[in-house]
Amino acid sequence: MVLKVKVRHVKAREIKGRKEVGSKVYEYEYFTLPLNLYVKKHVIERWGSEFTIEVDEDTGVICVKPKSIGDLLGLAKCPSVPLRG
Repeated sequence: MVLKVKVRHVKAREIKGRKEVGSKVYEYEYFTLPLNLYVKKHVIERWGSEFTIEVDEDTGVICVKPKSIGDLLGLAKCPSVPLRG
């Protein structure tokens, strides 16, 4: 059995928004990766904005790891868990 895993190195994009509700103006920011994956702000602040994304094509599992952890520990295998069908 050969596992097909695509590995991508990506950088999170910061998106700032502004919304007016009645007379109040709300400003917000969030971070996103390709594949419409959202990353919390505290994760970006702690680990940086560069990530490694592994997509297991057989099981459909997506594994996201901060690149700085991979540099420190070496890239461990993504824990692919089969989906319940």
